[in-house]
Amino acid sequence: MAQEQQQPLGQQATNQNSNDQQPQDQQTYQGPSILSRDTSLLGEPGGKLGDFRLYADVIGIYDTGLVPLVTNAQGNLINVGAAYGVETGFGVVGSRTWKRDRLSIEYRGAYRQYSVNDVIQGFDQFLNLRYSHAMKRRMILDLKETVGSTANANGTFAYLPLTNNDLFAIPANELFDIRTRFAQSRVDLTWQKTDRLSLSVGGEGFVVRRSSLLLAGLDGYDAHANVAYRLTRHQTVTADYNHTYFDFQQEFGNSTLESVSLGYSVGLNRRWDLRLRAGGLKVDELGIQQVAIPPAIAQIVGQNFANVTSRTTTYMPLEEASLAGRFERSTVAISYLTGASPGNGIYLTSRQTSGNVNYSYTGYRRLAFGLHAGYGSLSAVGQNLGQYTNLQGGTGLTYKVARETHLELRYDYRHYTTQNNIYQKDSSRVSLGLAFSPGETPLAIW
Repeated sequence: MAQEQQQPLGQQATNQNSNDQQPQDQQTYQGPSILSRDTSLLGEPGGKLGDFRLYADVIGIYDTGLVPLVTNAQGNLINVGAAYGVETGFGVVGSRTWKRDRLSIEYRGAYRQYSVNDVIQGFDQFLNLRYSHAMKRRMILDLKETVGSTANANGTFAYLPLTNNDLFAIPANELFDIRTRFAQSRVDLTWQKTDRLSLSVGGEGFVVRRSSLLLAGLDGYDAHANVAYRLTRHQTVTADYNHTYFDFQQEFGNSTLESVSLGYSVGLNRRWDLRLRAGGLKVDELGIQQVAIPPAIAQIVGQNFANVTSRTTTYMPLEEASLAGRFERSTVAISYLTGASPGNGIYLTSRQTSGNVNYSYTGYRRLAFGLHAGYGSLSAVGQNLGQYTNLQGGTGLTYKVARETHLELRYDYRHYTTQNNIYQKDSSRVSLGLAFSPGETPLAIW
């Protein structure tokens, strides 16, 4: 959700003595964050993250449109349709800041049991961890880890602001309800050369494994560098370079991506930030293509088609935009991106377009509320596949009914199509239950 600028630790005193003088009552505002450096998945319920908040919940669930990757005797997909069950979950979310260190964590775990045996059941987990350390007066080490396991294609990551081009491991566009395991690790080193100029270099590695051998897994890495210059207290310009590699498992193929971009971040006022980024991508892909065999040769070999290796080079735009608003008890974020994606196990390296709207509210006493809507599409670069499109939306709330007991209600809907509407699916999830968490404020667990 909306976030304030993650200013390097230990630099507050230096910045307060810069030429951009600021009123005494506005010193807590540190300007808009930078798209190429802001890869946190942590939301900020009510616009704030405080100390760590624990919770546990027991909910009843009802899912429609469940499609595990299982076929019948005729070779057709088994569409389970609807199923109900029980989910028991627990987790922790929050952050803590010290003089030279900052720690943010979000962990969610849930054990799910359905009324039917044809769908994947068991234990889902998600961990997002970020740690920053001021190594020296102007040097910051930033570590991020995202790891998890999930078996549901709908609802799992609906409330996360998946708006960055380099969140490669998060399975946000899955086609089937199967077990998917993923991990992404990132390290960045930022040098605050002056009060206005900073330079950052870093790298990350990512892994995705799907339980079905019919779907491609993913290994990959990314190396990046950027420079940021703060024009004024409210405006920052950036220049970025990324080198990315996708290696697909269980399928033949890999892709090398090179991108350059320019960015601009501006604080429109103390509540609204606008962040823009634009550039270009070059994608070199090695894969397999099916070609027709000449009739004379086909009569000899007994085949009409052959699979051959091919290398293609594709150029595409890289665009990101984000508008974020912070209020006393709520946040709103609107985002758009066009870039490259490693796909979803069937679609491999693809041109990705997506847009999202997220809103969250945390009341003073009892109510917390969330709302989201999103659109996404994938167009495979080296495969002869039609466009994949995805529409999703939902809402949820928690209501404090007793001292540590909260009523929890949530609804998610998803519709996607592939191969230009040859295959399409609708799914929805309804959940209702009780959550338990100590604390004076309402529980916001999105």
